[in-house]
Amino acid sequence: MADWSAALHSPRTWLSAMTAVGVIGGWLAITHAAESDWWTHRSLSRLGVDAGASGFLNATLVVLGLILVALAISLDGTLASLSSAGRLSSKARWRLRAGLVAAGVAVVLSGVFRNEGQLPHLIHNLAGFGAPALLVSTLIGGRWAVGDLGCRFDRESIAILVVCVGLFTAAYGGHLIPYAVMELACFGLIGSWLWLFEARLQGIVGQP
Repeated sequence: MADWSAALHSPRTWLSAMTAVGVIGGWLAITHAAESDWWTHRSLSRLGVDAGASGFLNATLVVLGLILVALAISLDGTLASLSSAGRLSSKARWRLRAGLVAAGVAVVLSGVFRNEGQLPHLIHNLAGFGAPALLVSTLIGGRWAVGDLGCRFDRESIAILVVCVGLFTAAYGGHLIPYAVMELACFGLIGSWLWLFEARLQGIVGQP
């Protein structure tokens, strides 16, 4: 029982679950799509209304959002340690947790509301754009709130942001790559960035 409790309170558990659910759920949605050319459409939202893929994609989004909320809760111990060490203010600690929870709720909403019908379409799009924006702003805010996370983390963060912006520009402005492919790549990069951020926080907490 103690092992299960420790695992549920470990951010790594939820990060691993998020990765597994994202990869498996995404693969199931793509492989079960009734439209073989779904990726040529505007965005991944097309899979959310596809006869074969919608159930897999929307369920995956809901589960991912709930996992992100659980991750925010599990990180509170780490954030409390940083606060006790004087590396994080109580206000910044609250904002970091709130940012991750808000991003998780946005992901859930994007799965609950399909991209069809006027109001569901509006909510889906707002949540779909809001989730990555909230995650990115939370990670950037966390970097400045905690302070120095190391030159390597800063270089990796800049590289991820540059690649994401480049992919978005190529897909949206020049149409060099399909928009859906850009979304998949950027979601993966932001997820990797979240792994890096958590690892650096744990590294600081573990320092003597």
